[in-house]
Amino acid sequence: MTLPDKTYLQINQALFSLTHAYETRMEADADNTAGLSLSDCSVLMVLHQFAPTTAARLSEIMDINPGTISVYVQRLTKNGLVRREQDPDDLRNWRLTLSEPGNIVASAVVAAAADYTRAFLAALDEEEQATLHRLLLKASHSLGFDWQ
Repeated sequence: MTLPDKTYLQINQALFSLTHAYETRMEADADNTAGLSLSDCSVLMVLHQFAPTTAARLSEIMDINPGTISVYVQRLTKNGLVRREQDPDDLRNWRLTLSEPGNIVASAVVAAAADYTRAFLAALDEEEQATLHRLLLKASHSLGFDWQ
């Protein structure tokens, strides 16, 4: 059974609204995120989970153009939050890691994201939250995201 287009548009609008609300909340919580953009925070959260990694792998995980990832990494490196280290096993590659300040900021970003997500899901009971989690993972897998 296929849902009507109106339902898909409502799902799309809900996802957009959640994304917009998340970004707005993050900007309001600038103390927790050091005034970073949503993109910067996303990179820090992924590095928090996967570092050390390469820019190519980061681009693949986040499904973002390598040139765009390069801009984010340069900005975060300039701000002292990310370190680029030459891979001793392959001198052509550079590994990305979080600096000590980067770890602190990334931990704060992760905690703020968990707190905000917990708050906006409070309208759902525990079973509904688990179902939403399962469904979002399933949908993201269908888009090729397998890093969760």
